[in-house]
Amino acid sequence: MNKASLPFLHTFVVAAKHLSFTKAAHELFLTQGAVSQQIRLLEQRLGFSLFVRYHRSLELTPMGARLALHLRHMFADLDGLIEELREERDSTIITLSVMPSFATRWLMPRLGRLQERHPGLQLRIQANDREVNFTRDRIDAAIVHSHLHSGSAYTVPLLVDHVFPVCSPAFAEQNTLQTPADLVHVPLINDDSEWRFFSPYAAWEAWLAKAQVKGVRPSRAMSFNRGDLAVQAALSGQGVALGRTPLVMDDIREGRLLKPFEQVYDNGHVYLFACPNEYRDREPIQQVLNWLQDECRRYMDEVAQ
Repeated sequence: MNKASLPFLHTFVVAAKHLSFTKAAHELFLTQGAVSQQIRLLEQRLGFSLFVRYHRSLELTPMGARLALHLRHMFADLDGLIEELREERDSTIITLSVMPSFATRWLMPRLGRLQERHPGLQLRIQANDREVNFTRDRIDAAIVHSHLHSGSAYTVPLLVDHVFPVCSPAFAEQNTLQTPADLVHVPLINDDSEWRFFSPYAAWEAWLAKAQVKGVRPSRAMSFNRGDLAVQAALSGQGVALGRTPLVMDDIREGRLLKPFEQVYDNGHVYLFACPNEYRDREPIQQVLNWLQDECRRYMDEVAQ
């Protein structure tokens, strides 16, 4: 390809299909002389003949036949890819990668309002707790945690991520949780899903340090690799979990969980909406993003009440 331009190769494929420069010229809207000249220049650049020229006919050389076969496959693959990209550009189907816990605890209860606002939008949720790779995973957008995200994608902050202990009202009453020091006497529940590159108990350790609590050993906690499972364990009265704001505030507001202490650990992280830069202006992407931003504003207003 360094010696042969793409237009000349395309001209050759058409001429090889017809075995006629005249018919190729008609298909390509060129003159017969232009087609003949392009083929001659291509042969000069390649260093071998593509056609055997007779008085009234053409025949492919063995090298020409091999090249024509491979080029036909190449152009067919290229046409298929272009068509696929056009369909993706115009599609109303959006594949959204979401962390499983965020999807279960925050996103799922709100999706009905997205369908009401955009009934033609087809949203495919892909639960994914890995760092997002848009090309590898073939996804259009993602909701990710800021400390697990890197790269040059377009990002928009959605929700802050504060952490604090939560438990069921019945558990708090049975165990008389009045100060953070009382945690030394109760089972803890740990969520290590967001801390795979650090200590699996980093969140508890950070909160306990902020609350100036000593003698509590998070390493003895019941541990889960998904935040929604840790929250469910707390809802079931199994102990005190360290809740993340978007995963527990609905339950706190509706009385299924309570926050026994005031201390909150702000780790500086947020939940982000992310998508490839070239996708940011696609209408379905903007529809999802605008809806998410509205839902986050509504959520923060409800939390503040």
